Amino acid sequence: MAPRAPGPVVLADEKRSAGLMYGGVNVLPTTPDAALPPAAKPTEELKAKVVLAGAPGVGKSSLVRRYVLNEFADRYLHTLGAIVYKRAVVLEVWPGRVVRVAMTLWDTMGCGEEDDLLHDIDLFNAQGVLAVCDVTDAGTVSPLRARMGAALRAAGEVPTQILLNKADLGPHEEARTEGLRTGRDRGAPCYLTSAKAGDNVVAAFGDLARRIVERQLLPAAMFDSVDRRILDAADATAVTIEHVASAERISSLFAEARLERLRRTRFLQFAAFDLDPAGRPVVSYGRTQRASPTVRLEVPA
Repeated sequence: MAPRAPGPVVLADEKRSAGLMYGGVNVLPTTPDAALPPAAKPTEELKAKVVLAGAPGVGKSSLVRRYVLNEFADRYLHTLGAIVYKRAVVLEVWPGRVVRVAMTLWDTMGCGEEDDLLHDIDLFNAQGVLAVCDVTDAGTVSPLRARMGAALRAAGEVPTQILLNKADLGPHEEARTEGLRTGRDRGAPCYLTSAKAGDNVVAAFGDLARRIVERQLLPAAMFDSVDRRILDAADATAVTIEHVASAERISSLFAEARLERLRRTRFLQFAAFDLDPAGRPVVSYGRTQRASPTVRLEVPA
């Protein structure tokens, strides 16, 4: 069978109005900067390609349209190729240092568990992945795992989050459990989301932007006294982002970055990995048996 030709890539441009036909395809608008919350003047800018991945019909298009355009349509339209939206997120890393993350959000064609190089092309050079499943259908979790594996091969170990979507329909316990298990295994925080109601959509997208900044601003480094104190604390009890931020007087962004670096290098592991009553991640870290390093940390690619 001949390989399928990739569909068109449509760039959402704020200079064009919604519904305008351009070159035979619908061109969709982005969120203008004026619609963003007021913030300090950005001092740095980071561009990030974010890909939504998952099985057909799980709500990827509805999620990105809710996030960028704040709209929802009940009818299901199958995405062909990829539609690219844009939205910026302004993050204050610490007082006086602000980063503007210009995200291109790739709403890609849904696919199942089989390998498909044409689909994997969408994942190349991604800085983040939003892996989506239908929390009412446990059968959509396995394709989600497959797409996360494809992302790892194509883009490396980039920040990834799992969106357990369609929460407004009532989560199915098997789908919820399998989604959380996948998140724990892959180091991907989970959110219960509803594109229809808007629940946790802005929080999930914004959190991924923050984690992309974390990865950029805190690369592999020498094991230092802060890392040692974190490991000492984790020997006694499970530690959280808030605990480390308060104890070390650093921002939550850098506290999480350090914890995740220590987890990826296998000095820490998840002690708890769940959802709070609002459907947002609850994560804490505990110590592994690996001895504390005395040399440079080697972070897996």
